[in-house]
Amino acid sequence: MGTYWLQADLKILTAFRFFAALWVVLFHLGSRIEFGGNYFKSMIENGARGVDFFFILSGFVIFHVYKQSILDGVFAPRRYLIKRINRIYPLHLMMTLTFIILIFLRSITGISHDLDLTVNDVLASTLLLHAWNVTDGLVLNGPSWTISAEFFAYVLFGLAMMGFQNRKIPTKTIIYTLILTFTVAHLCAINLGKTAFMHLTSDYGCFRIIPLFIIGILLRRYASWLNKEVSLAFGVIGILLFLYLSVLPDIDYMLIVPFSLMIISGANLSGQKWVPLNQKIFTYLGEISYSTYMVHGLIIIIYFDLLPKIIPSLPILFPNSVDVLIVLMGVFLGSVFSFHLIERPARIYLNNRFASD
Repeated sequence: MGTYWLQADLKILTAFRFFAALWVVLFHLGSRIEFGGNYFKSMIENGARGVDFFFILSGFVIFHVYKQSILDGVFAPRRYLIKRINRIYPLHLMMTLTFIILIFLRSITGISHDLDLTVNDVLASTLLLHAWNVTDGLVLNGPSWTISAEFFAYVLFGLAMMGFQNRKIPTKTIIYTLILTFTVAHLCAINLGKTAFMHLTSDYGCFRIIPLFIIGILLRRYASWLNKEVSLAFGVIGILLFLYLSVLPDIDYMLIVPFSLMIISGANLSGQKWVPLNQKIFTYLGEISYSTYMVHGLIIIIYFDLLPKIIPSLPILFPNSVDVLIVLMGVFLGSVFSFHLIERPARIYLNNRFASD
């Protein structure tokens, strides 16, 4: 097949982040709105799997970014970890504070008489421990349990790469580690009464990310072996397989296959102008997707829980389709706001302050 070198800027993978985030947003909307019995509804019901796509993609991108510095022996674990923290923590902290304030406001205004907030929940969320089964379910900004899991994967990656400075990681080491972590995560899920580790969240969701993250690393190892034609074929097969599997009830591990094919294809076809996902609009939507993921829970709560208290007729004012459009527009505007005013400025400032060369 030859060697096809990946570009530094993987635009299609950035665009994929938007669609994965949108899938999760629609999944959470599905618990508030009846979409009807159709193909679209079946796909939405599996929207939690968008998180697993994120986890695989995260492993791919992290290894893509740091692979050469590891081989060159210049990988700096401290700087790497600071940059990872600067990437995820400022917005997470802001959203945690926002939810704390929201809960207090709901209590003092009588919208909700139960404070529904504990010191343990605040500490777990603030210290990024809320994917370690230390809370009674999802707390504060519910979807943010994934940030706890991501941070765990970042730490493990940094520690592991310290042992591979100036040398290539043996493929068999990656595969053995994948088998081990997959087995441990699966057994953990079974012990908790779940059918697969892809259903773990606050109850040891920290283990859910590790085998998926390693799959991403393994995909990056082989991605550059493929030429454009094979990559395109993988992409088409991956999308068709995804469209088939994503509507099956309670689908889990099987989705790893189309996710992997799509990621490899997207990586190799990034920069090809004839691929629509390389357009700036999709790249931008992907860039703000972390904000999308982090703010969507708040927008949904405001629209379905708080506004009806102020406007009692709201629940019957619009049909479901209009409700969906309003919420999605609110999520988009919230994403733009949080990305440009919080996420990006904080990351740039903190990187310049603490992680500059």
